[in-house]
Amino acid sequence: MYSERDMAEINGRIRRSSLALGPVLAALAAAYVYALSARVKWLAMVAGPLLFVAACFGFLFFLWPNLRYRGFLKDMQQGLSRDVKGTIVSISEDAQLQDGAMVLPVRVRLDPEDASAAEAKQTSALAERLRLETDDDTRDERIVYLNASKRAGFPGPGARVTLHCFGRHVRSVER
Repeated sequence: MYSERDMAEINGRIRRSSLALGPVLAALAAAYVYALSARVKWLAMVAGPLLFVAACFGFLFFLWPNLRYRGFLKDMQQGLSRDVKGTIVSISEDAQLQDGAMVLPVRVRLDPEDASAAEAKQTSALAERLRLETDDDTRDERIVYLNASKRAGFPGPGARVTLHCFGRHVRSVER
């Protein structure tokens, strides 16, 4: 699902944002330095706050989201993964922001043989009693997150899949 093309696209966005923001900040900084050296108060009072606002706005609205998403992509490519085998129960249509990426929550019912023995040993008697009182269908469900831009080609509800995940994010899928 993730490729080098995704990383190249986000690096291109960061480069374009930096190239657009750089000259604006340089011009405002030059005006501010000139105003300070020439002792033009009104220009210093205008250029200083404009420089600050432009730097904050440019960083927070253009660079920061792209930098976070690039970090997310690096984690997806290089981080440790685990496999989740099961059946897709539902895929939400409402995107949420998680770790710098817009994601869709996916509910997956785990295969019974996929439940780890370590989890079973750690379950206390009280938790087991509570588990028996709850509905059996929701007992072994997990929520993982699918990148909203990678929705095309992802299997629908009812499909048996093996999801390769980094944390709670789907890295790739096998049917």
